[in-house]
This record gives sequence, structure tokens and C-alpha cells, in this order.
Amino acid sequence: MSVRKGEDEMHIDQEYFFWKLIHDLVVVQEFDVLHMNTKDQEVWLEKEYHWKTHVVRLKHNQINWRNELKRDVQITYQQLKQNRQLFRGGKVVLHNLYVSEFPPVDEWEDIKEELKNERFDSYIYYLDDENKEKERSRFYSFFDIEDAILDHKITEFEMESILPYLKQQIVSKHKERKQEAQKAFQFGKPIMTYVLLAINLLAFAYVEWQGSSTSVLTLIEFGAKYNPGIIDGEWWRIVTSMFLHIGLLHLFMNMLALFYLGNAVERIYGSFRFTGIYFLAGIFGGIASFMLNPHVAAGASGAIFGLFGALLYFGVRNRRLFFRTMGWNLLFVIALNIAFGVLVPQVDNGAHMGGLVGGFIASIIFSLPKKKSIAVQSTASIAYLAILAIMINLGLQNVFNGEQTLSQVQETQELNKSGEYEEVISITSQALEEPGSYEAALRFNRSYAYIQIGEKEKAKQDLEVVVEKEPDLAEAYYNLAILHQQNGDKAKAADFAKTAAELNPDNEDFKKLADKLSQ
Repeated sequence: MSVRKGEDEMHIDQEYFFWKLIHDLVVVQEFDVLHMNTKDQEVWLEKEYHWKTHVVRLKHNQINWRNELKRDVQITYQQLKQNRQLFRGGKVVLHNLYVSEFPPVDEWEDIKEELKNERFDSYIYYLDDENKEKERSRFYSFFDIEDAILDHKITEFEMESILPYLKQQIVSKHKERKQEAQKAFQFGKPIMTYVLLAINLLAFAYVEWQGSSTSVLTLIEFGAKYNPGIIDGEWWRIVTSMFLHIGLLHLFMNMLALFYLGNAVERIYGSFRFTGIYFLAGIFGGIASFMLNPHVAAGASGAIFGLFGALLYFGVRNRRLFFRTMGWNLLFVIALNIAFGVLVPQVDNGAHMGGLVGGFIASIIFSLPKKKSIAVQSTASIAYLAILAIMINLGLQNVFNGEQTLSQVQETQELNKSGEYEEVISITSQALEEPGSYEAALRFNRSYAYIQIGEKEKAKQDLEVVVEKEPDLAEAYYNLAILHQQNGDKAKAADFAKTAAELNPDNEDFKKLADKLSQ
């Protein structure tokens, strides 16, 4: 009859097999060490495989009874649940490996089903003397690891001599990988981040000194993205618009994002790569805005979203480290910004999404430090240029289809405010040759300019076309009412005033005029 031995009497070959197995997994198969307790003979490992996080817990201990094994598995489950935040990169799979001389006395194989956990998949491997090779092979096959013989026929004295070396090699490999992870965030210093912050702040101060950052005319003058100007050859606006901001809040939000994201990206990629990614993303976002957004636009948002793209690329290349540090938080911020862009009409979603995609592609072009691949980087460069060419072509088609007139509508509104009425008439008259869907807006702006310079008949003609094309525009009816009142046609004036008041009953001016003319 066999007699089971206590923990202190376990054969040295059990311990040797245990540490030899861990050495192979860590040093050769590149599993990461999560926790190692040499005294209690317990080690936790981790590996990313098939987009899942596999946690491997190895225990060298003699377990005599089924209930004892069951309690140990339950404790393992609880430990994993308590540290679930460390494994946020997708589904977690737990592997429990027990190394001992004998299996439990009673049947234990149904424990896994009995303790089935909905939060993660789990597997139990019991590597006793009779089944250790079979169970180890079963575990290895899960990861498609080529089988290897771990228990070479060596003496106990040789095993004892090798054990310290195996443990030292495991610890050294663990330290080496921790240092590599730390170095991933320490490659560069955030020099260009602060340079870009300074340039943006100085540009904002200069624009405010010369005019107003909320003025469309001032923004156009200092290089905002203005589609009619771009189509006339002013492609430099794609870059200059990256350094202009519309109001103090816009500046503050973008600079805050640049400070935090810039610091992270420049430390990971280094200053040279960071600068390249920032500008390529900004240009990509600017062209996307040219393609999708006919409004005057400005801001560093495209380039900043490109930094999001750079961090996402880092996550693709370093998935475990990414989710352990910034992963879900970053994805949440990106999702929040996308949702904000959808809900707020003023946000330039073209620049944001273009910058995000451009930043991701630019990160492939420049690659992570010490991870060059000429073929991959060349392919990414070709893709970047090809997509850019397609967006430029689509943007030009939109411009030639009359979409540029929306920018001219904005511009002439600002010119009317500043009293440049002749300029308004000149721009709108030219734009009305191909007005697209903005004829009513152009004519309304021109009618206002005509009124201001005394060309009332021309203003009346424009307004009559406006109410025909935009029958719900109360302001046009109100202006027609005033013009007819000044000409002495009280009946027409009363009709127009009444319509204006009905369309916008909350406007006191409309209501007062309608009441006055109805008497």
C-alpha cells in the first residue's frame, strides 16, 4: 500500500518538474509573470492568445480530497474576481494547474462543471505522477505549443543544483519584461507638445489682438479652413487652420486635450514620430473636413484626434499593456467625443473622424520605436496618399456642385455686420450664378445689403424670391412689410407683417408691426 507524503517530504522531481514547466512557459513560450511565491510554490502567469486573456495559476501542493481541491478552486475564482480590473482587455480564461505526486483520493473531475463561472471560462489540469505528461500536453495543445519533454532523466542532486538557476531565470525574465513595459512610456520627452501648445496660444492671442476669434471674417483672414479659398489654390489653409481656435472655450478644451494626449503620445513615440503623426493626422482631418463640411472651420481637433489614433495603434501592438494602463478609459473618451460630435451640430465631425483615421495610419507609417517594418510602413504610406487623393477629389466635386456657397453665406453675414455692403453684393451676385440649395440665404443677405445702400427695389425683388423659396422665413416677410410700408402700400405691408407674426409669434417686433398695420 502506498503512503502519501507530507508537503516537506515531496520528491524533488515534483518540484523540479513544477519549476521546469514554469521556466518553459515564461522563458521560452513568453508567458508573463503576474505573481510568484517560491515559498508556497504558487505562480500566476498570463498570456494573450486569440484575443483573450489567459490566466494560468500553477500550484505545487499535495491535495488529498475532492473538497480540498474544490475549496482551492473556489479561492482561485475569488482571487481572479477581485483582480478583474487587471484583465480588462476582453474575455478572461482561467487555467488551474496542480502539480503533485498523487491525485485526490475521491473523484474530482466534475468540480469544474459544479463550479461553472459565468464571468470567465476555466480549466483544471491535475499533473500527478501518472498523468503529468498527458495533462501537460493537454494544456500545451490549448495554446498550440509544440510539445517538449521537461523531465529529463537526471539525478536528484542535479535537480537540486538546477532549481535555483531555473527560478533565477524566471525572475530575470519577469524583470526584463517589466522594464520593457516601463520603457514603452519613456522613449521620448514631451518637447514638441509644449512647443505646439505655445504656438496655439500665441496664435489665439494674436488673432484676438487683431480682431475676434469668433468672427468668420477674421478667421478667414488668418487662415481658417474656407472651401472657396481652398478651391482657389489656398491649400495652406489645411495646415494654418490647425492653429486657429473659435473662442476661448474651444481653445481651452483643445489645449487641455493636447497637453494630456501629447504627453502620452510623445513619450511613447518620441518627438520626431509624434510631430509627424500630429501633422499628418491634422492634414488628413483637414481634407476630410474639406470633403464633408462646407462651413468655415478651425481648430487643432483633427490633429488631436490623430493622437487618439496613435494610442489606438499602440494598443493594437501592445494589447495587454494598453488595457492594463489606458485602454478602456481611452476608448470611453473617444466614444464620448464621437457622441458629442453627433449631438452638437457645430462640431466638425469630418475633421475629428478624419484625424482619428489619419493618426492611426500615420502611426503605422512612422511605427513604434524599434519596431520598423519597411513593407508595412510603405503600404501605410501608399494608403494614406490614396485616401487623401480620394477625399480631395470628392471635396472638389462637392465644391463644384455648389456646396462652397454655404461658406459664402457665412462670410456675407459677417460682412453685413461689419458694414461692407458692396462686398456682400459682389460675393452674393457671383455665388448666385451657381447657388445650389442656398439661393434663398444668398438673396436674403444681398437684400439686406441693398436696403442699407438704398437700393430698395432690388432688395424687394430679392426678398420676393426668398419667400417663394423659403416660405417659413419670417424675417423675409418682416423686411418686405417694412419696404412696402415705406412705399405707402399699407395693404401689402399688413399682409406681410401678419405672416411674419404668425410664423414667429414670439418676436415682439413682428407682432407690434402687424398690430400697427392692421389698425
